[in-house]
Amino acid sequence: MTILLVLAGCLPVETERESLVTGPRILAVRSEPPESKPGESVTYEALVVTPDGEPEGAAMRWAFCAAPKPLTENGSVSTACLGDAVRPIVGASASVTAATPPDACSLFGPEAPPGDFRPRDPDATGGFYQPVRVEAMQRTAFVLERITCNLPNAPLDVAVELAERHVPNRNPKLLPLHAFVNGASASLDALPAGADVRFEVGWRAEDAEVYPTFDPRKQVLVDQREALRVSWYATAGAFESDVNGRATNDMETTVSNGWRAPDEPTRVFLWLVLRDGRGGTDFAGYALDVTPP
Repeated sequence: MTILLVLAGCLPVETERESLVTGPRILAVRSEPPESKPGESVTYEALVVTPDGEPEGAAMRWAFCAAPKPLTENGSVSTACLGDAVRPIVGASASVTAATPPDACSLFGPEAPPGDFRPRDPDATGGFYQPVRVEAMQRTAFVLERITCNLPNAPLDVAVELAERHVPNRNPKLLPLHAFVNGASASLDALPAGADVRFEVGWRAEDAEVYPTFDPRKQVLVDQREALRVSWYATAGAFESDVNGRATNDMETTVSNGWRAPDEPTRVFLWLVLRDGRGGTDFAGYALDVTPP
């Protein structure tokens, strides 16, 4: 499981491709650090966009979800967190800093939560997550902050070993975007209208981190390697793929994506969101100038 962005509320049904930005959107939230202990300070930064680019000074509201998800609900976050079951975070800008709630491992982790709830199971990477709600431009999104909790249902020696070997997740880092037209390098401020453009972007080799996780069936620790994926967004044109990336066993550090430029000269805004397999995130935005062919 990775950081999930979940749109919520009474929104119109999307008929366009996910990669096409036709209205206000919350595309991602980057947290630093991307994995925290209860009580640790975390800075959250939201990527809010519109068809005209990234708005300046957009009013935002932040809050920690304070309600565990009932077993009867299928979503990633309890519907109660759309209402008042939250703890507001002070700050109204795109970036805020707050301490992870001290009871995060109880409400959303392996410790017994209050009421008729059972402890949460870890995801495939051994992680637990505190939901964070963000609201901007009449849009609501939830991002899941990975939290460090005690290892449940494990032998003492395995739990001790994990504590010794565990290194909190780190955010990956996007490298600069490159464009190619007809196999030749092209400038982002001079892309021919109607052209088939090939974009290429990458990350650092160390961003695909290797980490230990508990195998409950074998009762031992096993090493896993992070997968990485890139989500592509633009205000015009069309991508070959909305999302692509590299699997855990793929050592390559770049991905490419085709993009058909608009038929008429215009300015296009493009955004990339890079996510690793444990919730680490990075994003970048570019202004593309589509020029006469």
